Amino acid sequence: MLTQLSVYMTDRLIGIDFGLSKVGLSISDPLKIISIPLKVIKYKKREELLSKLQEIAMENDVKSFVIGYPLNMNNKKNEMTKLVDDFFEELKNLNFNVFLQDERLSSESAKKIMHEQNIKIGKNKEYIDLIASTIILQSFLNKGSF
Repeated sequence: MLTQLSVYMTDRLIGIDFGLSKVGLSISDPLKIISIPLKVIKYKKREELLSKLQEIAMENDVKSFVIGYPLNMNNKKNEMTKLVDDFFEELKNLNFNVFLQDERLSSESAKKIMHEQNIKIGKNKEYIDLIASTIILQSFLNKGSF
């Protein structure tokens, strides 16, 4: 039993709020109960982003990613959805487990949280990506479908 528990505890998840020049990252606790803000990565080329994600995954015993899936409110795909579909495939090709999580309104929820904490958005826009990634991952963890 202890062996099974220790294996379970080392496989953390990283949540991603994907953007064209930066991504917000969150990480699960070892028991996959809580999503914790991790960092924002700025990048210019997709290869640079993928390399950084591989490095972070190795450092944190991560084998799985949860990417926020940007559907329109009417459930239709848009340009960003297609880019996330491509990114999803690239991460899978690096031998990671990759899941998609509906991210509708995650950025709006992040802004609301910042407002409630009296954090001004102007100079703190990266916090939106960070909090949104945390919301995305927590929503996934709450479903327990990993």
